[in-house]
Amino acid sequence: MATALVLVSGELTANSSDEDQSVVNYSYATYFGTGAYQVRDQKAYVIRAPLSYGVREPSPEKPGITILLPTLAGFYDYDFDSVFQADTPSDAATLSFVPGVAFEYVMNERWRLKPFGQFGFGRDLKNNENSFIYLAGVNSHYKFPRQGEWQFALGNTVTHSGFNPDDGGTQSLGILGAGIDVVIPWRLNVFGKETNFANSLIYYLYVDNPSFEQGDDSSRNVSGEFEWSLALNFSKPPRLMGIEIDRIGLGFRYGDNIKGIRLVTNFPF
Repeated sequence: MATALVLVSGELTANSSDEDQSVVNYSYATYFGTGAYQVRDQKAYVIRAPLSYGVREPSPEKPGITILLPTLAGFYDYDFDSVFQADTPSDAATLSFVPGVAFEYVMNERWRLKPFGQFGFGRDLKNNENSFIYLAGVNSHYKFPRQGEWQFALGNTVTHSGFNPDDGGTQSLGILGAGIDVVIPWRLNVFGKETNFANSLIYYLYVDNPSFEQGDDSSRNVSGEFEWSLALNFSKPPRLMGIEIDRIGLGFRYGDNIKGIRLVTNFPF
C-alpha cells in the first residue's frame, strides 16, 4: 500500500492599509485557482491563468519537466452571490506572476512524485505595494488498481510558501492536506469526447491558524477547510494554454470562517 503526505503552503494573512483592507492573498490565491472566496465579511474573486510549457514527458528513466507561468488577477469586496449570476468584477485589486519549474518522477506504474518551486512578484494596485512571492513543495499522486470500471486515486502535497511586501514582515505558512478522487464510468459524449463523472474530497490543514484582516480592523483565523468537487472527466484530456484539462467542474470549499467556490480542471496533485 502506498501512502502520501500532503502539505500545501499558502500565506493567508492579508495585507492591509489605512485606506483598504485586502482579503486577496497571493499565496492562497496561487493554489486556490479561479473562483471566489469569502472570509466572514471580506470577499475576493480570483482569476488564474495556469500557463505552462512542457519541456519533457516523464519516463521511468528521466523525470518530466514543466515550466510554470501562472498569472493571477485578484479582486476584493466582490459580492459572493454574483458568482451564481455570471457577474464579473471590472477593476483588478492585485496582479501577480509567479513562474517556476515542476518535475514529475515515475516511482512505479501507479505512483508519481511532483516536486516544484516558484518565485515571482505581486502588485497591490489599491495600496501601491509590491511583494515578492515564493513557494516550493512536492505533490504525490497514487492511482489504485481499477475496481471494475471505477478508478480511485490518493493525492497529497507538501509545500511551503509566503510573500514579502515592501513594508517588510515576511508572511509564510505550511499546509497539510490530503484528498481522494473517484472517477465513475458514465459514457457521456461531450464536445465529441467521451466523459466520465469525477468526484473528489480534499482537506487542507493550515498549520499556523493564519488570519485574514477584516474591514473593521479585526481579523479572522482559518485553521483549515474541506473541498468537495464534482466534474465531468475526459477520457482523452484536451490541452488549453499548455495545460492538460482532464476535467471541468466546480469545487466547493468550506472551513471555519471561510467558504468558496472555484473552477476545477484536474485533481490538484
